[in-house]
Amino acid sequence: MSNPVQRITIPSCDSMLQAVIHQSSRDNGRTLIISHGFRGSKDGSGKAVHLAEMAAEIGFTVVRYDFTPGQSLSLQVAELTSVLAFCRQHIGAKFILLGRSMGGCASLVCAAAAPSIEGLALWATPCNLTETFQLALGKNYALLEQGERLNLHDSYGTLELKPEFIHDFVNHDLVHSMRSLAARRIPVLVLHGTADEIVPIRQARLLYETAVQPKAFVQIDGGDHQFTQHGLLASGAVIKWLTDNFLE
Repeated sequence: MSNPVQRITIPSCDSMLQAVIHQSSRDNGRTLIISHGFRGSKDGSGKAVHLAEMAAEIGFTVVRYDFTPGQSLSLQVAELTSVLAFCRQHIGAKFILLGRSMGGCASLVCAAAAPSIEGLALWATPCNLTETFQLALGKNYALLEQGERLNLHDSYGTLELKPEFIHDFVNHDLVHSMRSLAARRIPVLVLHGTADEIVPIRQARLLYETAVQPKAFVQIDGGDHQFTQHGLLASGAVIKWLTDNFLE
């Protein structure tokens, strides 16, 4: 029997975030909040849906939500903070954050600032956003540096990026955010593919090396940035980490 799913909206600043709650019939009192990556969505091409269903099966309430497209990391952090506030009011007060790519950056910043976060999972997450977006945008990155707006057209649709998007990178030292978690010693998972063409795996290794125990590094051989052919393997690694660290 499948666990119930509820579609909701969460207020944040001037936006209403579309979200989905996966409730668990074996509720263990913890909520897993999944944040998607740049140009992604709460569905994650089905991978985030599948992961949420797997986590609900073992007792976690799961919340998936959509960021407002094209937001800077600072604004994504504000939106995730709104999601946390909503969940604290309506669901419970024990949270595990899982972020994919840039959503992992937002999750890391929020985990460093919020004592209620009990665990952090980083899925293909960068620690150097400048390098990452230079790789992702190619020669178009220079247009943003020059103060021009950039219109992206790809399989996800059309998106306008403003220069403020990359100017905001200097406001976040992601390695420092990971270092600041050391005193709390929360479980951290770093999950990365060896063939990630957007976020070099050395960035993931730096985040892992900066974290303190209990921590885990899962390297997926041949995995690209989207884990296109390795989604089940990546989800399985997350479920094992959740089971090992949060289920008695």
